[in-house]
Amino acid sequence: MSIFRHKSFLFVAFTFMAFVPASQAQGPADIRWGEEVSGLKVRIRECTESEREKEKAMMIFEVRNTSDQPVEFCWWQSPLEKCWTANRFKVMGPDGEVAYRGAVVKRSPPSKKNGDYTTLRPGWTLGVKFDLREAYGMKAGSKYLISYEGTLLSLPSSNSIKIEVP
Repeated sequence: MSIFRHKSFLFVAFTFMAFVPASQAQGPADIRWGEEVSGLKVRIRECTESEREKEKAMMIFEVRNTSDQPVEFCWWQSPLEKCWTANRFKVMGPDGEVAYRGAVVKRSPPSKKNGDYTTLRPGWTLGVKFDLREAYGMKAGSKYLISYEGTLLSLPSSNSIKIEVP
Protein backbone atom coordinates (compact mmCIF):
# COMPACT_ATOMS: atom_id res chain seq x y z
CA MET A 1 0.00 0.00 0.00
CA SER A 2 1.45 3.36 -0.95
CA ILE A 3 2.12 5.93 1.76
CA PHE A 4 -0.54 8.22 0.27
CA ARG A 5 -3.23 5.52 0.34
CA HIS A 6 -2.21 4.53 3.84
CA LYS A 7 -2.52 8.15 5.05
CA SER A 8 -5.90 8.49 3.31
CA PHE A 9 -7.16 5.33 5.00
CA LEU A 10 -5.98 6.58 8.39
CA PHE A 11 -7.60 9.96 7.79
CA VAL A 12 -10.96 8.37 6.93
CA ALA A 13 -10.72 6.01 9.92
CA PHE A 14 -9.82 8.89 12.25
CA THR A 15 -12.61 10.99 10.77
CA PHE A 16 -15.23 8.50 11.90
CA MET A 17 -13.74 8.30 15.39
CA ALA A 18 -13.27 12.07 15.79
CA PHE A 19 -16.83 13.10 14.99
CA VAL A 20 -19.75 12.81 17.33
CA PRO A 21 -20.32 9.09 16.63
CA ALA A 22 -24.08 9.30 16.47
CA SER A 23 -24.51 6.05 14.59
CA GLN A 24 -28.14 5.68 15.59
CA ALA A 25 -28.66 8.97 17.44
CA GLN A 26 -31.74 10.98 16.72
CA GLY A 27 -30.97 14.25 18.51
CA PRO A 28 -33.77 16.47 19.75
CA ALA A 29 -37.03 15.39 18.12
CA ASP A 30 -38.34 18.94 17.75
CA ILE A 31 -35.53 20.12 15.45
CA ARG A 32 -36.41 19.66 11.79
CA TRP A 33 -34.05 18.30 9.15
CA GLY A 34 -33.36 20.08 5.87
CA GLU A 35 -34.29 18.84 2.42
CA GLU A 36 -33.42 15.31 1.32
CA VAL A 37 -31.09 14.74 -1.64
CA SER A 38 -29.93 11.25 -2.70
CA GLY A 39 -30.93 9.79 0.67
CA LEU A 40 -29.06 12.41 2.71
CA LYS A 41 -30.51 15.04 5.04
CA VAL A 42 -28.60 17.75 6.88
CA ARG A 43 -29.53 19.62 10.02
CA ILE A 44 -27.89 22.15 12.26
CA ARG A 45 -28.77 22.70 15.88
CA GLU A 46 -27.48 24.68 18.78
CA CYS A 47 -25.47 22.80 21.40
CA THR A 48 -27.20 22.10 24.68
CA GLU A 49 -26.42 24.31 27.66
CA SER A 50 -23.92 21.76 29.02
CA GLU A 51 -22.08 21.51 25.65
CA ARG A 52 -21.64 25.26 25.14
CA GLU A 53 -18.35 27.04 25.51
CA LYS A 54 -18.00 30.61 26.75
CA GLU A 55 -18.15 33.28 24.03
CA LYS A 56 -18.65 30.76 21.23
CA ALA A 57 -21.60 30.01 18.94
CA MET A 58 -21.33 26.24 19.41
CA MET A 59 -23.50 24.24 17.06
CA ILE A 60 -23.85 20.67 15.84
CA PHE A 61 -23.87 19.77 12.14
CA GLU A 62 -25.45 16.41 11.30
CA VAL A 63 -25.74 14.37 8.11
CA ARG A 64 -28.23 11.50 8.11
CA ASN A 65 -28.71 8.66 5.65
CA THR A 66 -32.48 8.17 5.36
CA SER A 67 -32.25 5.54 2.63
CA ASP A 68 -32.03 1.77 2.97
CA GLN A 69 -28.66 1.69 1.16
CA PRO A 70 -25.20 3.04 2.06
CA VAL A 71 -24.70 6.56 0.66
CA GLU A 72 -21.33 7.93 -0.34
CA PHE A 73 -20.76 11.70 -0.19
CA CYS A 74 -17.99 14.27 -0.34
CA TRP A 75 -17.60 16.05 3.00
CA TRP A 76 -15.79 19.10 1.59
CA GLN A 77 -17.14 22.59 2.38
CA SER A 78 -18.99 21.40 5.47
CA PRO A 79 -18.15 21.45 9.19
CA LEU A 80 -17.22 17.76 8.78
CA GLU A 81 -13.99 19.09 7.30
CA LYS A 82 -13.07 20.51 10.75
CA CYS A 83 -11.77 23.75 9.15
CA TRP A 84 -13.32 26.60 7.18
CA THR A 85 -12.80 26.30 3.41
CA ALA A 86 -15.88 28.00 1.91
CA ASN A 87 -18.81 30.25 2.68
CA ARG A 88 -21.56 27.63 3.00
CA PHE A 89 -23.69 29.19 5.76
CA LYS A 90 -26.27 31.92 5.47
CA VAL A 91 -26.13 33.96 8.67
CA MET A 92 -28.72 36.72 9.01
CA GLY A 93 -28.39 39.13 11.94
CA PRO A 94 -29.97 42.37 13.13
CA ASP A 95 -27.98 44.32 10.50
CA GLY A 96 -28.60 41.92 7.60
CA GLU A 97 -26.39 39.14 6.25
CA VAL A 98 -23.19 38.53 8.23
CA ALA A 99 -19.98 38.46 6.19
CA TYR A 100 -17.89 35.30 5.93
CA ARG A 101 -14.33 35.74 7.27
CA GLY A 102 -12.94 32.25 6.73
CA ALA A 103 -10.67 30.82 4.05
CA VAL A 104 -11.74 30.08 0.49
CA VAL A 105 -9.88 26.99 -0.70
CA LYS A 106 -9.43 26.14 -4.36
CA ARG A 107 -8.46 22.56 -5.11
CA SER A 108 -8.63 19.78 -7.66
CA PRO A 109 -11.91 17.84 -7.96
CA PRO A 110 -12.53 15.41 -5.08
CA SER A 111 -11.25 11.88 -5.44
CA LYS A 112 -12.29 8.64 -3.78
CA LYS A 113 -8.69 7.43 -3.71
CA ASN A 114 -7.65 10.59 -1.82
CA GLY A 115 -10.23 9.99 0.91
CA ASP A 116 -12.44 12.93 -0.06
CA TYR A 117 -15.61 10.82 0.21
CA THR A 118 -17.12 8.92 3.09
CA THR A 119 -19.91 6.36 3.23
CA LEU A 120 -22.80 6.56 5.66
CA ARG A 121 -24.70 3.37 6.44
CA PRO A 122 -28.51 3.25 6.22
CA GLY A 123 -30.15 5.07 9.13
CA TRP A 124 -26.86 6.37 10.52
CA THR A 125 -26.13 9.97 11.46
CA LEU A 126 -22.71 11.60 11.42
CA GLY A 127 -22.28 14.80 13.42
CA VAL A 128 -19.65 17.28 14.54
CA LYS A 129 -19.54 20.28 16.91
CA PHE A 130 -18.28 23.58 15.54
CA ASP A 131 -18.08 27.27 16.43
CA LEU A 132 -19.72 29.49 13.82
CA ARG A 133 -17.98 32.59 15.23
CA GLU A 134 -14.67 31.27 13.89
CA ALA A 135 -15.70 32.23 10.36
CA TYR A 136 -18.55 34.73 10.71
CA GLY A 137 -18.49 38.16 12.40
CA MET A 138 -21.25 37.52 14.91
CA LYS A 139 -21.69 39.87 17.88
CA ALA A 140 -22.27 38.74 21.45
CA GLY A 141 -25.83 39.33 22.64
CA SER A 142 -27.27 39.39 19.11
CA LYS A 143 -29.82 37.02 17.57
CA TYR A 144 -29.24 35.27 14.24
CA LEU A 145 -31.07 33.11 11.71
CA ILE A 146 -28.68 30.45 10.39
CA SER A 147 -28.79 27.76 7.70
CA TYR A 148 -26.29 25.61 5.83
CA GLU A 149 -26.53 26.23 2.09
CA GLY A 150 -25.43 22.78 0.93
CA THR A 151 -22.69 21.97 -1.57
CA LEU A 152 -22.60 21.39 -5.28
CA LEU A 153 -20.71 18.16 -4.54
CA SER A 154 -23.33 16.20 -2.63
CA LEU A 155 -24.68 17.63 0.64
CA PRO A 156 -28.14 19.21 0.66
CA SER A 157 -29.17 22.39 2.46
CA SER A 158 -30.11 22.26 6.12
CA ASN A 159 -32.94 23.52 8.26
CA SER A 160 -32.87 27.10 9.57
CA ILE A 161 -32.45 27.86 13.25
CA LYS A 162 -32.49 30.96 15.45
CA ILE A 163 -29.76 31.42 18.03
CA GLU A 164 -28.58 34.12 20.39
CA VAL A 165 -24.80 34.44 20.64
CA PRO A 166 -23.58 34.51 24.25
